[in-house]
Amino acid sequence: MNLQISNSTVAIGAESGIIDNNIKARAQFIYNDNSNKHNFFSAGVKAEGNLIGMEYQNIKFSVIIDAVHTKNNTAIPVGIGIFTYLPNVSLPIYVKAEGEYAPKILSFDEADRFSRIDAQIGYFPIDNAQIFLGYRDISFNQNYNSSIYGGIGYNF
Repeated sequence: MNLQISNSTVAIGAESGIIDNNIKARAQFIYNDNSNKHNFFSAGVKAEGNLIGMEYQNIKFSVIIDAVHTKNNTAIPVGIGIFTYLPNVSLPIYVKAEGEYAPKILSFDEADRFSRIDAQIGYFPIDNAQIFLGYRDISFNQNYNSSIYGGIGYNF
């Protein structure tokens, strides 16, 4: 579970292993304080590591399928992700990046397309807790949210 805060948004996200921790269910809610933007919700699954045949020493790749929604836009994007710890660093610092895209055929309501890019760098001060800094860009036809955010997370 994690909390992300930027200048105009607050996001709450959760991810849970459902099959051997290689398939994960995930969800995120973003409250947008901008008066002409609506709140954002996504839910989906992520398959990673050996399950998709792509795991290397200290690098984990993933394939993502989500359903995303705002008041007037819905899409089913497909994406990829990568997670790695920084090599040759004594602290547990990680880098994580995900990208998703839905063309017109997978975009509904008023959406003609959807894209999301999210990148983070973070630190685990203890095994189950993390602090991170990230950048996210979410677009339905036009920009929905581009922001730098900070956050905290806890792994149960």
